[in-house]
Amino acid sequence: MRIQSLKHLVDVVCAVARPTRIIVFGSGSLLAVRPELGETGGPLELTADADFLLEPSNPAIAESLQLAAGQDSAFMAEFGYHADILRPMIKETLPAGWEARLVSVAGYGHVFALNPYDLALVKLVVGREKDLNLLRSMLQLKIVEAGQLRRHYQENPMSEREAFIAGRNLQAVLTAS
Repeated sequence: MRIQSLKHLVDVVCAVARPTRIIVFGSGSLLAVRPELGETGGPLELTADADFLLEPSNPAIAESLQLAAGQDSAFMAEFGYHADILRPMIKETLPAGWEARLVSVAGYGHVFALNPYDLALVKLVVGREKDLNLLRSMLQLKIVEAGQLRRHYQENPMSEREAFIAGRNLQAVLTAS
């Protein structure tokens, strides 16, 4: 996904929902700090979706947006990318203090993206192969630094299960990088 595509989706979401704040989650959040990642050959080139949390949250509007610009919509067929509207409960899965570390999306006063270290920590816990591949790319491209990522992992409270999974995945990613 290119930064222009992300901004197009933001504009569509703003036109329909008129949120006071939008937070970009998932791999698309990296475009706020490194827009070139979506260009040809970049790790986000083939990403076809952007994950958004809208504030205030309105389930009816979220459903309308999913139908209008979500996966399998006419919008997706026309442009090749789509929006995923997240539920507020997503906040419960994020590292402590994540809101203070949000990154502004250039050109918007009310659109923010997840900090790369917070995204990395979420990806470590989820641990799908595509998540670990993204983390390897983030390390290779110096979007995150190994020592700081390890500190971020160690400083964030997690359940025993999450800590085990994240720690195992962190070790695998750092060994491969």
